Order: sequence, then structure tokens, then C-alpha cells
Amino acid sequence: MFDASPIFTAKEAFDLRRISKIIAGGTGVVAALTPLIAYEDNHLLVIFKPAGWLSQSDETGDPSVNEIFAAYLREKYAKPGNVFCAAVQRLDRPAMGLMVLARTSKAAARLSEEIRLRRFEKRYRVLTSQPLPGLAHAGARAVLVADMQKIDRLAQKAGARPKPGSKTAQYMLSARLVHRGKSSYAYEVSIETGKFHQVRALMAAHGCPLLGDVKYGGKRVNGSGHSVELAAGYLRFMHPTLKKPQLHYLDEASLTAFEAYFI
Repeated sequence: MFDASPIFTAKEAFDLRRISKIIAGGTGVVAALTPLIAYEDNHLLVIFKPAGWLSQSDETGDPSVNEIFAAYLREKYAKPGNVFCAAVQRLDRPAMGLMVLARTSKAAARLSEEIRLRRFEKRYRVLTSQPLPGLAHAGARAVLVADMQKIDRLAQKAGARPKPGSKTAQYMLSARLVHRGKSSYAYEVSIETGKFHQVRALMAAHGCPLLGDVKYGGKRVNGSGHSVELAAGYLRFMHPTLKKPQLHYLDEASLTAFEAYFI
């Protein structure tokens, strides 16, 4: 269980530009990043990725969680040179939540195999301004399915005649309404695959875009910056070397703070 609620009240402390400057300065990295560490041993880290941070490097040149937490390990353990640190799952830049980083290539390979075999369980908390069809009462569940295409950096629902040259893939997730607010709906979402923008695109394809996700037609939320209301809140997997089940999740205080951040 991890309490991420202090992160929402001190978001300036985890501004990517600030963290990048600390890393460039060569000191203070451990102190700056320790609040984001949910679990740590010789083989892996479980971290909370703030919204706006990359889970993988891209064309922007901004540091990803791999480079950021490699700097953390380098300073904490006084390791010269390169340090192995690799994310084994993806999480969109505007999203936030728990991620697993492997500290060794063996751990990375074994965790990736867990994901390939669909034994790595991930659940997300999302917030919308309108309900999914038929899911307006707490506890209601549904499975969402659609054939999607990646077009112009978006995952879009494939029409009767798919766009030539664009591959079509089936997206699927299960959603459960956790509770209903005055102007919002909180869902717990589970997926089995890591397809491009899977949760965001599939919710939007069913007429229910996430709050803050303007890219997919969601309602812009004041004060949320470029973040979307999606948090990876639950991870269950087998430890790569101890061979014991690992369970990491955000506590209720964190989920409450997460929702209050947007509404």
C-alpha cells in the first residue's frame, strides 16, 4: 500500500524541469525522489510516476523514468558510470501512478515475460464527466470492446472501411463503477494488453472520455495542467527472483486526493 496523497499537494516539487535541474546538479537526487518510491530491493523499484513524466524516451528529449531513477540509484549507492534501470510497463505521459522498474536485465526479462503471459495484473482508476452506457450505478460492470486503428497519433475506432496502411487491433477492457459524484464517475478499469492509449481511446470510443483528456474529447479541468484523470493504482505480479507474489496499490487517501485534484 502506498500513500501518494502528499504528491498531489506538492506537485511543484515533482515538476520535471525542477527534477532535471537537480539531476544535472549531481546532488539532492535521492532526497527529491524518495517520496516517489513505493518499494525498493536489489532487483526492482516500484515508483509513482507523476503526470507529465515519460515512461519511455521520445522525440522531446525529456528524461524518462529510466534516466531519472537511474540517477537516483547512482547517487544512493555511489555507483559510477551507467546504471541499469528499465521500465517494464508503459504509462502515458499525461497519466500517473505505479510503475515497476527493473534494476537488472534478468529482472527485466522475467517481468516482461510475466506481462507477455498476462500474469502481470494492472488496474487503473479513471474519472469521467458522464457514465458509460448502462454503468451509472455503483458496482455495475461491463466489458468494452472495439476494433481500433492508430491514426495521426490517436487510437481511433475503425470504420466499416479501415484506413489503408493502418493496422487494426482489438481493444478490450473491463470497467466497474466505484462511485458516482455530483458531476463525475469513478471507474476501476482492468486491461490485459498494453496497446497504444488503450484505456483512454476505448473509453472515448464508448462515449465516455476521461476528464482532462482533451485529445480524446474529454472535458478540460482547471488546474490539472496537461494531465488526464488516469492513475495506475494496482499492480500484482511475481517477484523476478524471490518468486513470491508482489502486491502494490494506492491507498484510499491517495485515490481520494487523486479525484479531488480534478474536481
